Amino acid sequence: MNAQIPVDRSVSVATYGRLHLGFFNLGADDTRRFGSMGVAIDAFQTALTASIGPQSAPLDSWAAAIVHRHLAALGVQQAVNLNIQQAIPRHGGLGSGTQMALAIGVALNHLFAHTLTESHIAALHQRGGRSGIGIGTFVQGGLIVDGGRGPHTVVPPILVRHAFPQDWHFLLITDNSRDGLHGQGEKTAFQQLAPQSAAATQAIQQQLLSHGLPALIEQDFAAFSQFVGDLQAYNAEYFAPAQGGLYASQGVSQILEQLKAQGHRGLGQTSWGPTGFVLLPTRAAAVALQMQLLARYEDRPALGFIVTAAINSPALIEVKASVD
Repeated sequence: MNAQIPVDRSVSVATYGRLHLGFFNLGADDTRRFGSMGVAIDAFQTALTASIGPQSAPLDSWAAAIVHRHLAALGVQQAVNLNIQQAIPRHGGLGSGTQMALAIGVALNHLFAHTLTESHIAALHQRGGRSGIGIGTFVQGGLIVDGGRGPHTVVPPILVRHAFPQDWHFLLITDNSRDGLHGQGEKTAFQQLAPQSAAATQAIQQQLLSHGLPALIEQDFAAFSQFVGDLQAYNAEYFAPAQGGLYASQGVSQILEQLKAQGHRGLGQTSWGPTGFVLLPTRAAAVALQMQLLARYEDRPALGFIVTAAINSPALIEVKASVD
């Protein structure tokens, strides 16, 4: 297909990063694995515009590969100009790869009037291999629980979507001195890591249903924080051999352990890190802790502290069509 698209037509897409709060099925069951919970956040954004015409500025090879793969799948031979205004930082555990692939794919879909679903786009670009959180947050925003992978899964199905309480905020703890595990290193780790015990897996799944989700819906901050901490402990024990400890960054780990000792419960690491997080009941509480940590670690320039809220809305898609 090589439809004639008006040269002044453009499509803009803006989407947000996400926190991967953890998997709840890291056991040895071969019939279904992974399953995870996560939430969209407003601290990081990928924003881009696609239009017809030659590329006007150099494009990152990673993004260019997504464009070429997607155009080939659509059967389109027209040149596309992709302007990336913002991009979620890569390899920080914030979902940058999935959001970039979906943003580009959706933009090209609208530009050429195709109807590939977000799940098809994710599969085309090899996203959603273990977690469907980033796909869910792109489509719906809020807190997402996906069902993991079974023998016939294309991308993990979304089981639950619920708005995240607006008052609750996260304080992110970043470490710019290192990347989280990714690419082939991530694949190798999953192949080599020993599965969690059946007892631990059944316990965290029971907690998800009987404590975590009810606490979210009833906006019980203490109970939800405790569940997040328990889910993170289940994940940290599993990932520790591959990342040299409970968390990928020693600096982030030190701060998280201190916060745990102070009584914070809803804390941990998103995906492979190195970004850590702690959940606070209000923005004021998050900012107060941010100021304390900025003062305490002012001599550690690689460490950053970012206050962020959840995003309960889907990615923004804007089509600008020509007007005769």
